[in-house]
Amino acid sequence: MPIFEYKGLNAQSKNIKGTIDADSEKAARSKLRKMKIYPTKIVPEGQGGGLKNIRLFKTIKVKDVASMTSQLSILLNANIPLIDAIAATQDQTENPDIRKALGDIKDKVSEGARLGDCMQAYPKIFDSIYINMVKAGEASGSLDVILERLAEYKEGQDALKSKVGSAMTYPILMVVASLAMLAYLFTEVIPKIAGVIKKQKAALPLPTEIVLGITEFIQNYWLLVVILIVAIGFGFRYWKNSPKGHRKFDETKLKLPLFGKLILKIAVARFSRTLSTLLSSGVQLLQALGIVKKVMNNVVLEDMVAEVMVDVKEGENLAQTLKATGQFPSMFIHMVAVGEKTGQLEEMLEKVAHTYDKEVENYIDGMTALLTPVMLIFMGLMIGFIVFAVLLPILQLTQSV
Repeated sequence: MPIFEYKGLNAQSKNIKGTIDADSEKAARSKLRKMKIYPTKIVPEGQGGGLKNIRLFKTIKVKDVASMTSQLSILLNANIPLIDAIAATQDQTENPDIRKALGDIKDKVSEGARLGDCMQAYPKIFDSIYINMVKAGEASGSLDVILERLAEYKEGQDALKSKVGSAMTYPILMVVASLAMLAYLFTEVIPKIAGVIKKQKAALPLPTEIVLGITEFIQNYWLLVVILIVAIGFGFRYWKNSPKGHRKFDETKLKLPLFGKLILKIAVARFSRTLSTLLSSGVQLLQALGIVKKVMNNVVLEDMVAEVMVDVKEGENLAQTLKATGQFPSMFIHMVAVGEKTGQLEEMLEKVAHTYDKEVENYIDGMTALLTPVMLIFMGLMIGFIVFAVLLPILQLTQSV
């Protein structure tokens, strides 16, 4: 069904705009009036000439997918037919990309296609985990339950991402502020003082020579510095995207002080939650491991999961194969072993995910508390050294007078 962009007035005479699906422009106008929206302009989507906000970088937020999934689950749980549920969810979804995808999916499902197959056309919205779980839900006749689990999974995924992002915001701002302050000192403050210092025509202390040397280099070769930084950035990106570079970079990340443990804890939480969600949705263990491998976000851990798959296929239990990799924490392996013995692997993996989510949160809090004073001390020492280097020759001059 075509999608139209519109501008209009609502019942409170406020300007609004959005999108709506209808068979024709006339049908769209009629549909809007029933919604108590009085359109001033309606055009096919993509021809709005500025109706939509221009988005240079189109992104699908995890929380938008989680919200849409939760709405669809609630409607299906209320015994509303699938096509009607998709249509109602489409009307309530604010993200235009998801709205457009749901409109297309609704049309295809009404023609007899399966929901999971239709979703495969939109990999940026519905990843492999999502599609496989939907297919499992359709096969088992429990699509509403599966969608509810999917919504919880996506919400947990978004919450973990938000925790990491918010925790890293302050240290990053500190680094940016420090670099900006140093740049200002070396380009504006020190050059003005340098002329006064050089007029003394006396031997300068080593700290002063170092600071003045850095200042002169930046003044004379700033363009070269910029080009060099850009070249290093592109070179690093090219190396990181190569197979050998990618592996080496991922290996290094796991060995980093502080950050290596955090990366591993996040990976274990993601592994546990994803595997638990897939297994509880009826996906077989080997197939579930194949999907989990794609969400590890580290080629070293991905290869380890691939090795685990081979051993499990040969008859080994999951806990033994995870232990053989030497990478996963002992507590995690112990809980997996208990889950296998008791036949409650899905529930145990979910507990592991909650445990490691909490550990990640505590670890981030502790790391932030440690990094903040360290960065403040480092920044203070840097600025103190510069001030000392600038004042030292002046102090020597006053003492000699």
